Amino acid sequence: MRVSELSRLSGVSLPTIKYYIREGLLPPGTASGPQRSDYGDDHLARLRLLRALIESGGVGIAGAKRITAVLDEGAPPAVAFEVAQDVVSANVDSGAPASAASLERVQAIVGDDYCAHPAVRTAARALDALELSGGGMTPSWLEAYARAAEIVASADLDELEARSSVSEQTSIAAVGTALGDVVLQSMRRVAQARETQRRFGERQDSAPASERTAARENAEVAR
Repeated sequence: MRVSELSRLSGVSLPTIKYYIREGLLPPGTASGPQRSDYGDDHLARLRLLRALIESGGVGIAGAKRITAVLDEGAPPAVAFEVAQDVVSANVDSGAPASAASLERVQAIVGDDYCAHPAVRTAARALDALELSGGGMTPSWLEAYARAAEIVASADLDELEARSSVSEQTSIAAVGTALGDVVLQSMRRVAQARETQRRFGERQDSAPASERTAARENAEVAR
């Protein structure tokens, strides 16, 4: 297909496609004539992946480049997990030091073998921020989060092991980590709304407050 068709099918603009090719995120097309290249289904699949990672996953160009490099190299799933976790953590990690108290709390939960994992410090810094805000996380609250994380991690690895090829497993590890975070956060929002309604009785409209306000104003104008 021509690049114009590739752009139409993928929803990615021509300048962006050319930029991805220059940056090595997308392989160039096959030359088929003077100043003409043809593109195939692999190019379309890669563009859709890049859109998912950058627009939905929020990993940025640099993060997408690292994740796609893992896929192109055929790295083992363990390496893919490590790279994807590093990419995702880079978006939320401020780099500020965590307090010793919060570090000890997280380390006590994850165990000695994983005390040095970068995510431990990220979690500890979040605990510090909660403490400063006046809404410190209680031990039972933190332990519940840890149990939920174990369930999610087990589901991730169950799905990975169910895939027959190493390339599929690597894709699950790399792409699933980046986009799985988005799915998990979104499902948590829905669960919070459902649980709030169940406990407090009054139905909570799932639309954001700004949208509910606009809807009420429109209804008043209509009258």
